[in-house]
Amino acid sequence: MLKQKSQYLYEKMETDLEVLKKDRLSKSTMLKQAMLTVQQYLDDLKALLEHYHFIDKEEEIWFFKVEKPRFVRWLIFYSELLNIDTTKPLGKDNKLKEHYNEQIRYINRFYRTHEFQYQYYRLGTDELDHLFFLRGASSKDIRLSSVPRVDPSFGTGHEYLFSRFMACEMLQKHLNDLIVDEHHLSSGKPANFDKGKLKWTGESLNLIEILYGLYHTGQINNGKAELSEIAEAFQNIFQVNLNRYYRRFAEIKQRKGMSKTRFLDEMRDALLKKIDDANGFTAREG
Repeated sequence: MLKQKSQYLYEKMETDLEVLKKDRLSKSTMLKQAMLTVQQYLDDLKALLEHYHFIDKEEEIWFFKVEKPRFVRWLIFYSELLNIDTTKPLGKDNKLKEHYNEQIRYINRFYRTHEFQYQYYRLGTDELDHLFFLRGASSKDIRLSSVPRVDPSFGTGHEYLFSRFMACEMLQKHLNDLIVDEHHLSSGKPANFDKGKLKWTGESLNLIEILYGLYHTGQINNGKAELSEIAEAFQNIFQVNLNRYYRRFAEIKQRKGMSKTRFLDEMRDALLKKIDDANGFTAREG
């Protein structure tokens, strides 16, 4: 029950954030509004937890190790983006690239400060989960710095660190993309200069079926990639507009008189036919 309600909140938050990006707001206003939106859903998540008793320790560990951090990371991400944007220098392109590189160096210093916990996070291990992600548990041997005070009913300290690790990885990718874009602008080349020439010529709804299939089966980044990240990658690779994917998915859910996964079924049937034809040809050769 907790997983279902939390997933509903997360998907609703994603939708609200996507809609916000399409509004004609200044960048700083959009980032501030995004932070308020994420905070609202974190408040809803906290309210949900106030009336819920974890089934066992494993469920509590899952919530503070996996579920809450995927909400909090967006609050940290937008907060850091706002800080980066409001402190960026005016003037030559090389100053701007140095500004972005300095932010990346800051992120790397943060990783080094919390090297033990970061390696624990990256390796996906669980030996210390009972110390890291159960409320009230602690270890004097484990150093926690750069962690704000947390509400003991809604945090463990380490869940904030995991949230920040996730946000930092998102920031690194974003900053690297900005640096690449600045390079293209300064060299006079378009931002998509190095991109391939593949173009999606089928129905965009078919690609959306694939998008959701990959996301819900956890095929990318060990299941940690977000729907919005996969959609952005598809748009860049195939030069297709998927900005309304979260709304168009409703068309798939509302299909009547046909399979809900029409295109995936078509792909499966085409592949099976190819396999059968190949096997038949091999049998004739034998």
